[in-house]
Amino acid sequence: MIVPMKKVTLLVMQSERESALTVLRDLGVMQIEFGDHDSVSSTTASAFEQLNRLKHIYGSLEQIAADRQMSGNDLPCAAENAADLAKKVVTYQERLAALDAEISDIRRRLEALDVWGEFDRDLFDGILNSGIDIQLCLGSNDDLRMAQSMENCRCEVINRTKGKIAFAVISLEKTDIECLPVISLSKDDDPKKLKQKLQVDLDEKSSVEKELVACAGKRGLIAAEIEEKSALWEFCRVRDSIGEYGEIAVLNGFVPEPQMQKLVETANDQGWGLAFRDPYEDEEVPVLLKNNRFTRIIKPLFDFLGIVPGYREIDISGAVLIFFTIFYAIIIGDAGYGIVFGIVSLAGLRLSRKHPGLLAPMRLLLILSIAATVWGALCGSWFGLSVIPGTNKAIPALECFRDFSASSAKQANIQFFCFILAVIQLSAGRIWRALKEGNFRAFGQHLGWMLIIWGNFFLTVRLIVYPGEFPQFMYILYGVGLLMVMICGVNWKQASDVFQFPFDIIGSFTDVLSYIRLFAVGLAGACIAGSFNGMAFDLCKVSAWLLPAGILVALVGHALNIALALLSVLVHAVRLNTLEFSNHTGLSWSGQSFNPFKSNKKQE
Repeated sequence: MIVPMKKVTLLVMQSERESALTVLRDLGVMQIEFGDHDSVSSTTASAFEQLNRLKHIYGSLEQIAADRQMSGNDLPCAAENAADLAKKVVTYQERLAALDAEISDIRRRLEALDVWGEFDRDLFDGILNSGIDIQLCLGSNDDLRMAQSMENCRCEVINRTKGKIAFAVISLEKTDIECLPVISLSKDDDPKKLKQKLQVDLDEKSSVEKELVACAGKRGLIAAEIEEKSALWEFCRVRDSIGEYGEIAVLNGFVPEPQMQKLVETANDQGWGLAFRDPYEDEEVPVLLKNNRFTRIIKPLFDFLGIVPGYREIDISGAVLIFFTIFYAIIIGDAGYGIVFGIVSLAGLRLSRKHPGLLAPMRLLLILSIAATVWGALCGSWFGLSVIPGTNKAIPALECFRDFSASSAKQANIQFFCFILAVIQLSAGRIWRALKEGNFRAFGQHLGWMLIIWGNFFLTVRLIVYPGEFPQFMYILYGVGLLMVMICGVNWKQASDVFQFPFDIIGSFTDVLSYIRLFAVGLAGACIAGSFNGMAFDLCKVSAWLLPAGILVALVGHALNIALALLSVLVHAVRLNTLEFSNHTGLSWSGQSFNPFKSNKKQE
C-alpha cells in the first residue's frame, strides 16, 4: 500500500531557523522540497567537496581491502582521527603515483641501455677523458659498413637486436660522426646506478603499499566521517532551500499522513507556523510503501532494479512476489539447483546476524529456492537427471509435469500452465486498474480488455499447445471485448487513439504469447544440464580413470547453467512483471522513494 502524503509548509523566525532545522531533523518525518531556484552557499559547497573527497579515499581503501581480502577494521584506530588518516592516505597515494612514474621511467631507460649490455659508466667516462674517442651507434648493416670503412677508426659490434646493430667506433682522434647514427648518453644513463635507484624505489613502494594496507584496516574511521559529512551536507542543503521573507523563513516538503500528528504537536511546542494540504495532481510526490509482509520480502528486488511505483499508482508488491516466485521456479526448473540456492540462503541468514543487510535478500532467496525445489520435484529434474543413472527408474514426480525433454504432450502441459499464468496475471492487472480508476467507463474499458485477453488465451492454446478447432465462445469473448473497448476505451475524436487501437489489440496478443518464454528458458536449461550430464557419463563409461574428468565436466556445466538461469531470471521473470503486467496494471514505475530529512545516528 502506498502511504498518503501531505504537502507541508513550515514558517519559522529567521533567528530560529538553525534550531528549527535541528528539531526537524531529529523528528525525521519530512522530506524537504528543493526548488530549482535554491542557491548554494559556500558552506554547502565546501561540505560537498569534503564529502566527495572522503568517498574517493574510502573507495580506494575498500579496493585495497578487497584485494587483500581484509574484513572489518583489522587494526585499532582509537588513537587516530579521520582527518589525519585521510591526509596520510592522500600523501601515500601521491607518493605512490610519483614512485610509479619514476619506476616506469627508469625501466624505460634501462630497456634502452640494455642493447649495450653491462658496462661501467665511470670506466667509460674515464676512457673518454683520457683522449680516446668512442662513439656508440645503433643502425643498419649499411651504417656498420660505412663505419668500418672509415680511416684511423676501429669498429666493434656490441649487439644485434630487432633488425638493428649496436656498435662502437673507437679512434685516437676526433671522428666525423655526422654520417653515423650516434646514440648520445646523458649523465644519468648509468645502468648500475639506475638499477640501484630502481631497487630503492621498489623498496619504498612496497613500504608505502604496506602503510596503505594499514590505513585500509582503519577505514572505519573514514566511513564514520563520511556519515558525519553527509549529515552536515544534508543540513546545509536544507538550510539553503529555506525561503526568506523578511523575518520569516519558509520551508516546504512532504510528510506521510500517519506522521502528521507528530509534526503538528512539534510545531505547536516550537511555535512554528504550519500549513498542509493534499498534493496537487501535477506535483511530484515521494512514495512511501507501507511495510507489510509482501513489501518486506520483495523490497530487495525493487531496490536492486531501482524501481518504485508512482504516488498515484498501485502497489503491486504482493502480486509481483507471487508471480515472480513462480516464474523463478519455472526458469530455474531443477530441484537440485533449488536445494543449492536454499543452502546459500540459509548460510546467508546465519551471516545476517553479523551483517543485517543480508537478512532481506536472503529471506527472499529462501522463498525462491523453496519454489524452485518444489517445481523441480514436480518436473522430476534433479541436477538435470529425470531417471536414476544406470536404471530405467524415474525419479518420483507428478506425471503431468515430469521431464521438460519428455513427450510433446507433457511439454504441452507446461506450456498450458504458462499461458494460464499469463491470463491470470494480466486479468488481475486489468481488474486492479478498473478498481483504481473507479468509474463506469474505466470498468467497461478494462473489462473489455480482460475479455480480449481471455480470447487471446484460447487462440494461443489452440494455435500452439493443443491444436484444434477454435471454440465458439472465443469469438464471443473477442466480439464483446472489442465492443466494450470501442465504446468505453477509444476516443474517436482523437486520431491518435483510433490509429493506436489496432496496435493495442496486437500488443495484447503478444503479451499473452510472451509468457511462453518461461517454458522455453526452462527447456533450454534442462537441455543444457542433460547435455553436460551425458558428456560426463560418456567419459566415465570410457574408463574409470576418467571419473575425475567426468565430475569436472558436470560441475563446470551445471555452474554455467546456473549462471545462465539466473541471468534469465533477471531478463525474463523481471520483464514479465515490470513490462507486460505493469502495462496492463497502468504502472510506469516513475516514483521516487520517500527520503526524509533525519539524523543518520537516529536512523542507525
